[in-house]
Amino acid sequence: MNRKWSSLLLLLVLSVTDAYLLAHPNLIGKIGVLVYKHHYIRNFPRALLTVMIVVGISLALCELVYRLTRRKTAIFTYLALTGVSLAWFMYVFVTFSSFSYRITGKAFIYGAHLLPVILTGLHLRYLFKRILVKEPGNDVLTQGKSGSGAV
Repeated sequence: MNRKWSSLLLLLVLSVTDAYLLAHPNLIGKIGVLVYKHHYIRNFPRALLTVMIVVGISLALCELVYRLTRRKTAIFTYLALTGVSLAWFMYVFVTFSSFSYRITGKAFIYGAHLLPVILTGLHLRYLFKRILVKEPGNDVLTQGKSGSGAV
């Protein structure tokens, strides 16, 4: 199987898992979802749509940066996106460590932590991919300078 397809399949499986976990809090968590009006994770289809939109936008942004920007700009952008997703993970960790969120159920808590982890992994994958792939050079100009082949 192609690496690109296997990566997309992994993102799909993780996104579906995250949506399932977010859509299945315990009774106290369900009351909290209603009280705090988290309508975007009220049931599985809505949670799946929310997670897929976030992951899809992030994937599209990473792919655009990879294809349209220079190496240094891309590396800086991926570092910034990784920093944002790590900060989001820290925020979720601190928020779900409080008493009111600790009683919402383990599945819901794991689902809340999983989305920033997915995004961090995605951004780091593109960062390493951009660091390891060399810039394509102009072969015609480099051949002319080395003296091999006359134009």
